[in-house]
Amino acid sequence: MKLSPEMLVRALDVSELAHTVSSLRGDMPLLYANQAFLDLTGYGRDEVVGRNCRFLQGPLTEASALSRIRDGIAARETVQVNLINYRKDGSTFVNHLYLAPVPDASGTPIAYMGIQSNVTPLHQRLRLDHEREKLAALGRLTAGISHEIKNALQPIRLMAEILEDWESLRPDDIRRSLATLRTNLDIALQLTTDVLGVARNPSHRRAEAVAATVLAAETMRFVEGIVPDTVRLRTVGIPPGGTPGSVAITVRHLLQVIGNLVTNAVDAMQGRGDLTIRWIRRSLPPGEAEGLGLLPGDYLRIDIVDTGCGVEERHLGELFETFFTTKPRDEGTGLGLAVSQSIVREAGGTITASSQAPGGSTFSIHLPTIHEA
Repeated sequence: MKLSPEMLVRALDVSELAHTVSSLRGDMPLLYANQAFLDLTGYGRDEVVGRNCRFLQGPLTEASALSRIRDGIAARETVQVNLINYRKDGSTFVNHLYLAPVPDASGTPIAYMGIQSNVTPLHQRLRLDHEREKLAALGRLTAGISHEIKNALQPIRLMAEILEDWESLRPDDIRRSLATLRTNLDIALQLTTDVLGVARNPSHRRAEAVAATVLAAETMRFVEGIVPDTVRLRTVGIPPGGTPGSVAITVRHLLQVIGNLVTNAVDAMQGRGDLTIRWIRRSLPPGEAEGLGLLPGDYLRIDIVDTGCGVEERHLGELFETFFTTKPRDEGTGLGLAVSQSIVREAGGTITASSQAPGGSTFSIHLPTIHEA
């Protein structure tokens, strides 16, 4: 049995998908619309045949989608697009429109077949999913800010307690405590400025280069102010007056990273033990650099070495993941290392970790150095 044109039309009439056929002559009037199209739009057949499909458009119909349709028809190409269309009663629906040219016996397009699908429910679900993702991202951002501000406030509280007994302190101790207070207040205040800056201008701004010796001096003053007396602090490397180049990271951002790593080290030692900070100039060959996800070249490596409980080998690969923590539930947020890694990567470097539980841990910050002419 041959498929006759009448049988094809009847088959389209019973299809659940909306089908239309438009002539390529004149204003592209509709030659055919099946029952599914009439049910979807609310029009009668006599109200649509002979008219251009523009009657489905309205104020919310996207101009970009209409432009894609016009360009595709002009080029006699297949077009797929989502756009807002209007029913006869004025209600809207999201139409997934598929348009394909229909050729004659010689292969010349003479009409366009249109298939319309109401994808409004899918569109709404995708929009809800997008909103949930934005809320989840906002939650992660809020948690990260809370964590970083808490880290900055802890030394402030400690210094305030020390200064309560200021009459028994030496002038140098008072000056050092006040300097720690100011530094941590600056970090906390700058965090809010950073958030506003991201909201107003999300593009990343490259930090100006800072001499490594300046970074080392500022870092050690900062660390001396936040490490308790029960921890023995030792510094190795970068002699005064040395010239190890500059690093493209702000002092405040490096202090934020160091603060996270030192706080974790002190916690791992339960407030007692040896903490060593090593400053090393290194030239990474291609193979080693690739293993770290870095470019070959000269780097400043800062090692934070503790004698704490260490990290189990199975956890080393997860340490920098957001919300992963080895601390008890009420003590760790799993954000400090993730935030620190993000800061260092923006400066072109990375943080790595090594450990032999229970023999302590080493966290190494790799920052590319800039040699000024």
